[in-house]
Amino acid sequence: MRTRSAFRIMATAALAIIILFPFLYALLASFFAASDFATSPARFIPEVWKTSNYSRIAANRYFPTYVVNSVLTGLMSTTIRMVVAFLASYAFSHFRFKGDSACLAFIILTLFIPSDLLLSGNYMTIQKLGLLDTYAGIISTSLLPASQILMLRQYFRSIPGSIRDSAMMDGCSDERYILSILLPISRALVSTFLLQGFVGMFNSYLWPLLVTNSPSMRTVQIGITMLGYAESLDYGPVFAAIVVVTVPFVVAFILMRRRIMAALSRGYMFM
Repeated sequence: MRTRSAFRIMATAALAIIILFPFLYALLASFFAASDFATSPARFIPEVWKTSNYSRIAANRYFPTYVVNSVLTGLMSTTIRMVVAFLASYAFSHFRFKGDSACLAFIILTLFIPSDLLLSGNYMTIQKLGLLDTYAGIISTSLLPASQILMLRQYFRSIPGSIRDSAMMDGCSDERYILSILLPISRALVSTFLLQGFVGMFNSYLWPLLVTNSPSMRTVQIGITMLGYAESLDYGPVFAAIVVVTVPFVVAFILMRRRIMAALSRGYMFM
C-alpha cells in the first residue's frame, strides 16, 4: 500500500510539473532581457529581473484595445450561448413537439462537423452580410453550444418532474420556474459553462483573424502576435502580455473551483 501511495504521489507530482512548467516559464521569461533569450544553454532564471516588459506592453497603443475587444466578445458570446443553451435544453427536456427528435439529431450532428471545414462558407456568409470587422461577425460562429445543450438537457431530465408539476399547480409560469427554481439548482453547471465559454471565446484565434482587418477590432490573441517585439528576438514583452491575459483566468478558476468540481462530480465533463 505504501508503494502504491508513493507511486501515486510521484505520478501526480510529475503531471503537475508537466502542466505547470509552461506557465512558470512564461512568468519567468516575462522578466527576461532580450539577451537572455539568446544564451546557450537556454536560461530559465533571468540574470537581471526586468519589470520594464510590462510597462512596454502597457504603453503599446493597441494592446488595451485588444484586451477590451476580447473581453467584450467573450461576454457577448458567453451570455448569448448560455441563454440559447438553457432555453433549448429546457424545451427539449420538458416539452414534446413536432420535429423535436429531428432538431436534437441536427444539434448532435453539428458536433461531428470539423469547424475548419466551415471556415470558407462562414467567411463568405459574414462578408455578404457586411459583418466583417464587427463584434457580431467575431461571435457569429459560436452561438450554438451543442454540447452544452445536450448536457443541460440530460441534467434537466434527471430532476424529478414532480417539482415542476407542483410549481405549475401553484400557478408558477415557465419563466418563473426557470428563474426561481431551475437556474438556482443548476448554478454549479451553469457557472462552469460560463467560464468554459468565456475562456474558449477569449482564446479563439483563427476565426477572429479571418473576420477582422483593422487593428482596432483585433482580439488579444491576435494582438500578442502583432506586438512586433518578436521580430527583434525581444520576447520579453510577448511573455509579459501572455501573463497579463492568463492571470485573470487562473484567479477565476481558483474562485470557482468548488462549483467546477461540483459539476464534474456529477459526470459532466468539458466538451
